[in-house]
Amino acid sequence: MWEKLLRKNIVSVPPEWPQAIDPQEASVLVLMAHHPGQEDFQIVLTKRTQKVLHHKGQISFPGGVPEKEDPHLLATALRETHEEIGVPSEAIEILGMLDPVVTGFQVKIIPFLGLLSGPPMFKASPDEVEKILFLPGKVLLSRGIQPVIAREQAFEVKSVGIHWENELIWGATAKILEQIYKILKGIP
Repeated sequence: MWEKLLRKNIVSVPPEWPQAIDPQEASVLVLMAHHPGQEDFQIVLTKRTQKVLHHKGQISFPGGVPEKEDPHLLATALRETHEEIGVPSEAIEILGMLDPVVTGFQVKIIPFLGLLSGPPMFKASPDEVEKILFLPGKVLLSRGIQPVIAREQAFEVKSVGIHWENELIWGATAKILEQIYKILKGIP
């Protein structure tokens, strides 16, 4: 049922994606996994290492800014997913796109929604990913996304978020999760 609701309520990926890529845009892949015969799903998240340039230690989706060889932002999200967590693009069915999210640094993130087809084959990049987390759909749907205070270096940041496995998922990642929550709960 969750898969049908998502397919019905998200935007399809344009067949002719524009070739020009705005340097203030990035993309992520919201990868959803489920076991055949089970109603629940899991959303794949990563905890970034302390080695990365930006957002050290934060929970995020695989993704990033485009590189020269990326013809479009979907290609960026798929390439980054393979680099960060080892899942090849042929193992992912792209369901569509969620609404863009703009970060505090004015970077526009385009979230693509993908379904993992087949058994998971994860391999975290030791330079980029400290660990892979799996947020159960039933947890997202029962708790929702709430106002939180995130501590970033010496600052406190008001945001929305959800706690899972002793981690705070906040910021753009939580805003993207909130879209999934609203679609599945039928909230406009």
